[in-house]
Amino acid sequence: MTKRILIVDDNRLIVNLLRVNLLSSGYGVITASDGFSALRAAISERPDLILLDVMMPEMDGFEVARQIRNNTLIAHVPIIMLTARGSVDSVVEGLDAGADDYICKPFEMTEVLARIKAHLRRSRSERSLNPITGLPGNMTIVEGLKQLVAKNEPYAVIYTDIDNFKSFNDSYGFLQGDEAIKLLASSILASVQKFGNTDDFIGHIGGDDFVICSTPQKVDGICQDIIRRFEDQIRTLYRPEHREQGYVIGVSRDGQEVRHALITVSLAVVTNEHRTITCHWEIGEIAAELKRAAKQLDHSIYIKDLRTSRGLPPEPTTQRHGFSGVPSVVMLTQDKVLKLVSPVLFKRMGLDLVVVNAIELVPATELIAVVVDANMLNADVEMRIASWKSAGTSVYLLVSVDQRARCSELDTHHCFDKPLNISQCASVIRTAYNELKERM
Repeated sequence: MTKRILIVDDNRLIVNLLRVNLLSSGYGVITASDGFSALRAAISERPDLILLDVMMPEMDGFEVARQIRNNTLIAHVPIIMLTARGSVDSVVEGLDAGADDYICKPFEMTEVLARIKAHLRRSRSERSLNPITGLPGNMTIVEGLKQLVAKNEPYAVIYTDIDNFKSFNDSYGFLQGDEAIKLLASSILASVQKFGNTDDFIGHIGGDDFVICSTPQKVDGICQDIIRRFEDQIRTLYRPEHREQGYVIGVSRDGQEVRHALITVSLAVVTNEHRTITCHWEIGEIAAELKRAAKQLDHSIYIKDLRTSRGLPPEPTTQRHGFSGVPSVVMLTQDKVLKLVSPVLFKRMGLDLVVVNAIELVPATELIAVVVDANMLNADVEMRIASWKSAGTSVYLLVSVDQRARCSELDTHHCFDKPLNISQCASVIRTAYNELKERM
C-alpha cells in the first residue's frame, strides 16, 4: 500500500520541491498551506507521515503538532518538522510539542527521504496499527479507554461488530471478507467525521470489531449514520442471486443445507451518563452484554446502555390504576434506520412503538403520543396533527435545523433535532406519560 505524506508549508516553492521528489520516490502526497487546513487534512486523509513547517501564519507548526498529539485518531502519525530556526531552544520546543524529528532549511533532499523512510519503518514496528484499515489497534485502544476513565468526563464508547460475518467468509472467501471490514471502517470514518467531535477516536480491535470513543450527545447521530451507510453498500459485495433471495445457502458441519442471513451490523453504546465506571475493562464487559442482546435481532441495530450503577434504568416504569397494558406510540417516518432501531429502544422504556411510512397506516387505536418526521408534513398530516391534539394525544416533531420554524407553526408538544437521540425521545414521552398518570 502506497504511503502518503502530508506536506504543510506556506512556501509554494518548498511544497513543489518536496511534492515532486516524494512522488518520484513512490509516495502519495497531500498538501496544506496553513495550520488549520493541515489539521483538517490530517483528520480526513489520515496520512502516514507529516512534514510540518514551523513558521506559518495564524497557527504555527508547534501548535499544529500539539493538536495532532491531542487527537487520538491521528496522534500516532510521525511528524518531521522543517524550519529555518535551527537553535537548540527551537528544536527542544518542537520536540516538546510532539515532533519526532527536526530538519533545518535549507535541506538535502536525500536526507529528507532517508528520514521519512526511517520514521515509516519505525512507525510500523512501534505502532499498533491494523494492516487492513490502518486504524490504531489494541494497544492504542486500551490506552485511550484508560484515559477516558481517568478523566471522568462524560463519554460514550461504541463497539461495532458485523453479524453473520463467518458465513460470509465461508461463502465468499477472506479477501471479500476484508472488503466488508474495509466497508465498515469507511462507514465509521465518514459518520464520525460528519456527526462526531474533531477529537473522537476510532480503533480497530481486529477482524470485524471496531471501537469509537465520543461523547453521549453525539452517539445517536454517529450510530444511525453508520448503519445507514453500511446498509446502503454491503449488499454490493453479494452476488445478484444472493441479494435477491436475501440469504446465502451453506452446508453445516453434519452436511445439511442451511440458510445464512445476509450481513448486518450491531453497535453497543456504553456511557458513564447514569453509572460510574472505575476501570477500562468494565466498558468491554458492558459492551459484550449489549452486543449479545443486539445480535438476537435479525437486522442492524444499536443499543445504548441506560442502566445505573445498580443495574436499574434511570427512569423506572410503573403501572398505575386506570393505565393497563403497554402505552402505544406511533412514529411517522420514511427513515429506514429509525424504523429498525426505534421500536427496540422504545421498548426498553416500556413503550410500544409502531413505525409507519404513510399517514394512512397510522392505527386507529388510542395513542399516548405521535412522533412525526417533518419530512412527512403535508396538508393531510397537518390535519391529523390537529385532530390528535384535540383528542389529547401528544404530538412530537423530528426536525432538522432548517425545519425548526415548523415547530412553532404547528404548536406541537415538543421538537427533537435530527439526527434523533432515540433514547432521549423515548424518555421524554415516557416522563410525560408518567406525569399524566400521576394527575389521574
